[in-house]
Amino acid sequence: MGVVAASQAAVIASWGFEVNTPADLTDSAAYGGWLPDAGTGVGSGLHVSALTDWTTPTGNGSVNSISSNNWGVGDYYQFRVSTLGMNNIQVAWDQTSSNTGPRDFNLQYSTNGTAFTNFMSYTVLANATPNPLWTAGTNQPVFSFTADLSGASVLNNQATVFIRMRDSSTVSANGGVVAAAGTSRLDNVGISASPVPEPATMAVLGLGVAALLRRRKK
Repeated sequence: MGVVAASQAAVIASWGFEVNTPADLTDSAAYGGWLPDAGTGVGSGLHVSALTDWTTPTGNGSVNSISSNNWGVGDYYQFRVSTLGMNNIQVAWDQTSSNTGPRDFNLQYSTNGTAFTNFMSYTVLANATPNPLWTAGTNQPVFSFTADLSGASVLNNQATVFIRMRDSSTVSANGGVVAAAGTSRLDNVGISASPVPEPATMAVLGLGVAALLRRRKK
């Protein structure tokens, strides 16, 4: 007897900033419209400071990333996707800061772009010795993060889901205070989920389980 396997996670959208590389932008508090390299969605960033510069320096094992300076508490990178027909949301990303860039962040989620829930707090390493450096040729896993949002059922089957990496303190990556020139850099952002099985698939699975239980009782 065959049993239907569970659906595998599928990429909703991923941003490596290689296929669709944002142009550099100077002196702007907000920057958006970052199209993913694969899938469907949009990325953006928002700072309080109108002097913020947005650039695309070397990524973590790739040519480009997204980077910005003039960080303050509450400033963020954000990615919006649809999870219609999907559940068990997963997020992965690489992030680093300069010595005087921000160290502490919250990963948040929302379904309306207004009310956000803190999912986890995390700290980023400085892109400076003694840590490995970001280069185009080598990915450094020490800068990689993952978040399993499968328990946040509110994100399942939604027309819009927002994922936000929000600066949560004034502490810099080297343990000092964040400076205006300090930067934080993001790369290899991926949002994935599992397709919700069609009713016919669920019915077949139910029949298979029932048959298996009957055989065990004999």
